[in-house]
Amino acid sequence: MDQILSHVLTGSQRDFALLLVHPMGADLTFWDDVVRAVDGRATTLAVDLPGAGSSPSPGGPVSLDAQVAALDALRRGLDIGRIAVVACAVGTMTAGVYAATHPHVVAALVLANPTPASAPAARQMLAERAEAVRASGMAAVLPGAVERAFLEQPRGARYLHYMNRFAAQDPAAYAWALLAAAQADATHAFGRVACPTLLVPGRHDVLLPMERAEAVAALVPQARLVAMEDAAHFVPYQKPARFAEMVLDFVGREAGLVLNSGV
Repeated sequence: MDQILSHVLTGSQRDFALLLVHPMGADLTFWDDVVRAVDGRATTLAVDLPGAGSSPSPGGPVSLDAQVAALDALRRGLDIGRIAVVACAVGTMTAGVYAATHPHVVAALVLANPTPASAPAARQMLAERAEAVRASGMAAVLPGAVERAFLEQPRGARYLHYMNRFAAQDPAAYAWALLAAAQADATHAFGRVACPTLLVPGRHDVLLPMERAEAVAALVPQARLVAMEDAAHFVPYQKPARFAEMVLDFVGREAGLVLNSGV
């Protein structure tokens, strides 16, 4: 994967940055409101994973190791030093592998709606969804795929914005992402994570429920779990301001990183 990933970098500091890894089916705009809430207090690097958003399509499922290699190539190309990886849902497995394989680079993890691996039942569902999308396009999984992620959440402008972006993505690229997620397993990697780790599950998440976060907590020696009581499957998107404050507080206090004073 030689092409650079599509990204948006904010802030002038290069010694430390928040690397923002979106969930499956989303792109870097998933983090827009979190970046606004950070408000210059840390450099942020939002990335389109391979095949998502404006990043090149690999033409097949991308392994966790390959995703990490692409992310680290981007970090090095931008001359960024240490990072805290902030990830959501399926993206948390990528974050776990990054931390396990690059301990000198990853200073902290903040994982929303985390999971160590795709459960057997989920693997079958993801494979079936990939087949449906290939046959009939994104309409085959709508509105159900988005509605379940927003359980007990308002159906206002934010919901509609996510629905529209989800529906507009390339069905072939989404199908590859589904198959990659079905194969993904970061269980062993999480057992090797040495940095401070904050887990933020959503109480109303039925796609990656609380027991998935608890499974990660049991694997990571320094994990701390704080549930977001009024959020569902996409904590950072559904509660961006509160989530941003949790991230900044954790990396500044628990990980001992010096952040900007603000703008």
